[in-house]
Amino acid sequence: MLLKQLLQQPRTTSKLLVWEPFQEQTEEELVKEVIGLANADVDGPRHILFGFNAGAMEGSGIVGIDESAMANLKKAHRAISALIEPVVHLAFIYDIVEGKLVGALEIDGCDEGPYVVGKDFSEGLSHGQAWIREGRELRSADAAELAPINLPELTKPSKPPPIDVGFNDTPDCQFLEMPVPDTSDPPFAKDKKTAKKSLDFRETIKETVGTITTRILRLGRGPEPVPVADTGEIDMDSETDVFRATVTLFGDADNHYFYEEKALQMNLAVCNKGTESLEDVTIELGFPRLADFDVADRLYPSPFDKRSPYELKNLGYPEVERIDNGILVRNVIGALRPGSPAQAFKCALRMAVGPGMLGRKLAIRYMLRGKNDRNLGKGRLKIKFSEMSA
Repeated sequence: MLLKQLLQQPRTTSKLLVWEPFQEQTEEELVKEVIGLANADVDGPRHILFGFNAGAMEGSGIVGIDESAMANLKKAHRAISALIEPVVHLAFIYDIVEGKLVGALEIDGCDEGPYVVGKDFSEGLSHGQAWIREGRELRSADAAELAPINLPELTKPSKPPPIDVGFNDTPDCQFLEMPVPDTSDPPFAKDKKTAKKSLDFRETIKETVGTITTRILRLGRGPEPVPVADTGEIDMDSETDVFRATVTLFGDADNHYFYEEKALQMNLAVCNKGTESLEDVTIELGFPRLADFDVADRLYPSPFDKRSPYELKNLGYPEVERIDNGILVRNVIGALRPGSPAQAFKCALRMAVGPGMLGRKLAIRYMLRGKNDRNLGKGRLKIKFSEMSA
């Protein structure tokens, strides 16, 4: 009965893979697929279906498998389970459908991940490797990326009131598509490249005195130094602070470019659907740690922004903490009146997104707390990063 139900589902999803019937079932490929499905961001058991041709243009697509192949698959699933850690529950089921033998490898109990290769097996399988299936795509992944972000448990659980949390101004919007920004033109790229090639950083700065870079630097520092009489050259001995300021300028300009100018800004709307007012509401978010993704831990102003750190702090940017397997964001929302949506952040969260995130999805876990640490609920939001529209 289960196999007939699987045959009626979409051919390849994050929960179901139809194995190419004319492809040899190697243990290496099966291990990758089992790990990918076990790490998939879905609920419940996942399956690999054998004996079915997903590309068939006519008929049911059932081609069946012979009994010897079935016996090999039964043996293979026991060997596969020994190559994966932590333990994942595998079972092989089979049935006769339309007079042909079909089978499925069931992968269940996928709540203890991330799942990785448990020991070296071949050139293509080494200890610690991991994959994740996202629809039709099986991609390599870092175990740290797949690790669940464990927000602190609520100490006083109670039945939470109905609260919607969604992106920007829409409390019922749990999925958002955002464009990957073009970050190919960072500031001072030419000057930094020159500085790296130079054996003497002082000579590099000396060569750029009088150029746009140095003039901009002086605008951020104050009056220009006095030229040496009759030569028009800068007395470099009086420019020690220029070197220090230049290094700082490069770093501050980069941070502003990636974490502010090119950053994607995100806010959340929180709506109390209950009948009672809620006081002292706070929200906590958990983001995964990814190679081409980061969350700004504070506002990064332009190097020439004259506002003090105190003024910037008063803008209300949320608290951001980087931990081993994720990024935590915390903020105090305050009071939530019934039926009145409120913004989660006074100042929108800044996300630095690189080209490696193109086409990928990001899961964000959230938790709401009320007065005296009252449990107000938790959930998950998703962002998909796409190409920028022309």
